[in-house]
Amino acid sequence: MMQAPVGLSIEEIEKVYNKNDKDVVKTLSELWELEEQVEIIDEDTEKWNKIRDTCDSYDLEMQKIIYKQK
Repeated sequence: MMQAPVGLSIEEIEKVYNKNDKDVVKTLSELWELEEQVEIIDEDTEKWNKIRDTCDSYDLEMQKIIYKQK
């Protein structure tokens, strides 16, 4: 009740709580009218993210090899 918006009755909060299968996060999101943010990634950005991940993986493996030899 302390995290719900001011001015709501306990009955209103319970109704939303029960409607959301007693999930606190979903209940608070609905009470505060929050929407899930979805990030749209275009093809070009996705391609560069994959390249970056590949390079990072390579760097990590090389570090393992180099530090093993010392």
